[in-house]
Amino acid sequence: MSSINTLKVASVVIKEETYKEYDKLFTLFTKDFGKIRAYAFGVRREHSKKIGALRLFSFVEVTLENKNDSYTLIDAKVLDGFEEFTKDYEITCYAAYFVELIDYFSYENMESENVFRLLYYTFKALSKGNINCKLIKSIYELKMLKYQGEYVDSENLKNKNATVAYTWDRVLTSDPKELYTFKLEEDIFKIFRNEVDREFRQKVDKKFKSLESIGREL
Repeated sequence: MSSINTLKVASVVIKEETYKEYDKLFTLFTKDFGKIRAYAFGVRREHSKKIGALRLFSFVEVTLENKNDSYTLIDAKVLDGFEEFTKDYEITCYAAYFVELIDYFSYENMESENVFRLLYYTFKALSKGNINCKLIKSIYELKMLKYQGEYVDSENLKNKNATVAYTWDRVLTSDPKELYTFKLEEDIFKIFRNEVDREFRQKVDKKFKSLESIGREL
């Protein structure tokens, strides 16, 4: 006997694929259930009511029907669309990289509230434009490593630079909402960035297409 249940959950669209003539398959990263793939039937029709909400990078409240572990999208309400990302190619690349990392690390039924909030406040920082995108990237990567249990503390940095060590610990201990509230002098940032890059490359053995798409390391 088939089992059907309906759930409503906050999510962000991290991938979209064409499925049949009028349908799409969305990969959603949800606050409560980790990564979910959901079919949206008829969403590509001209007058579909769902199409405005279902855009890459959009934070949406979705209503899903779960039938035998297959999800169908019934409704979607925009919480924050981040439409401005599509107007700036470089920012689009950064946003694409951030969701690509989410896709890489996440899976179904994972505890995801911290990572969900991290992505949201990272997108907020990108949209405001008050902080260098390269600094946002380094902060995001280090915090993501912490949430995945793949980071080290700042002990080995204290002899190199006390400010970098302080910044490192600040990123590891701050709530996502408070992460993007500081800037660094260029010389300090270069050290911090290099240390995060080194740590990240040791822990994540993958090339990300979104980084390669602008032809240089972000």
